[in-house]
Amino acid sequence: MHQKKSIFQIVIFGAFAFFIVVAVFVFAGLSGGSRGQEIGEVVVWGTYNASRFEEYVRLLGETNTEVQNIVYEEVPETVFQGRLAEALADGTGPDLFIINQANLIRNWNKLQPFSYETISERTFKDTYIDESEMFMSIEGLRALPFSIDPLVLYWNRDIFAEAGFAQPPVYWDEVFGMAEKITQRDKANNVLRATIAFGEYDNVAHAKDIIAMLIMQAGGEIVQRGEDRKLYSLLLPDGSSTVNPAQTAVRFYTEFANPIKAVYSWNRSMPYSIDAFAQGKLALYVGYASEAYTIQEKNPHLNYDVAPVPQIRGGENKKVLTFGTVSAFAVPKAARNPYGGQTIAMLLTSAEPSRLFSEMMQVPSPRRDILKKVPEDPVALIFRNAALISRGWFDPNPDDTNRIFRRMVGDVTSGALRLSDTVQLAHQELGRLVK
Repeated sequence: MHQKKSIFQIVIFGAFAFFIVVAVFVFAGLSGGSRGQEIGEVVVWGTYNASRFEEYVRLLGETNTEVQNIVYEEVPETVFQGRLAEALADGTGPDLFIINQANLIRNWNKLQPFSYETISERTFKDTYIDESEMFMSIEGLRALPFSIDPLVLYWNRDIFAEAGFAQPPVYWDEVFGMAEKITQRDKANNVLRATIAFGEYDNVAHAKDIIAMLIMQAGGEIVQRGEDRKLYSLLLPDGSSTVNPAQTAVRFYTEFANPIKAVYSWNRSMPYSIDAFAQGKLALYVGYASEAYTIQEKNPHLNYDVAPVPQIRGGENKKVLTFGTVSAFAVPKAARNPYGGQTIAMLLTSAEPSRLFSEMMQVPSPRRDILKKVPEDPVALIFRNAALISRGWFDPNPDDTNRIFRRMVGDVTSGALRLSDTVQLAHQELGRLVK
């Protein structure tokens, strides 16, 4: 795949300076601040690479001195939540931190909302993609979105050509026919070349997100917030439905790990899925837009391309969507400088800073005004279109739900439980978790 490199155009900074100045005055009333109040030092925590984020801030600082107050600290994702909880408890936490929808619920009560007097509900919906509405609450906006990383389909052009296929699948049912021609196994039924990394859990990157996407594509929900503001597990549909989207999704996902099936393509002894794809041993890889750079680094000579994730063909309840991870700026209630945190959040999520971040990180912006412009680069176009149809769900605790999804897949592949029973058990476990 030949992907265009990011080009930082100086011409955007004139408009950027205007937006920044406007944002400072419009939102100066946040947290009781006044127009003359100093922003002060703003400590920002995130999992983004420190050198790249600091370069982003440096470029912004060329036209706006306020962002020079940012002190960014990179915290590894594996320890982020633990460190954040400890720091907020003892008063040493950040003034602003980067959150995504997967960690929204577990941090819900720790966040200082942005008032609807600052950004109205109508303005927020008109400004950001649909998935961003997960950050809305009765009290205000729990965080302000600035990036969206959608799941897309990476496909190996050489493997497809060798097997006689000119294009990647558009619908999931096409993968069955492809698997019979693409997958290579030895006489002992060991997989030498795989079609798609579905069926197992621990060696499949983003397994939970992929399964959640399949459930939502089939018309299902996982966890939803009711009118009473409580969370409810919806893995089991109500009695009026004859189809269980969760069962449909898990059945399809696990088919590829069944050694007696013609589509058998993956097992737990295989390499981690992104590594298998980079090594040329996997034809299709469902991964995030941000992973294009990672794949190129792993194997610069790999002949691959990007396509939208396949969808479900037909069906009354099916939905055209992909899973997306929305990153947003959140101000903790325990922030030492909440005014500075909220002011900087408003600056960084305005149009031109969001556009610049998108160009630097090569992932889409969640802002509709930026997505309105259709990119010339074909890869950027796929990422942009995926952003528009991205969806997520209210994950009550990623660690706990990870265990639930892992057990659900394992029950099916091992035959420990019937499909209907393991989905019902997962529904009950989710129900207890959200309460």
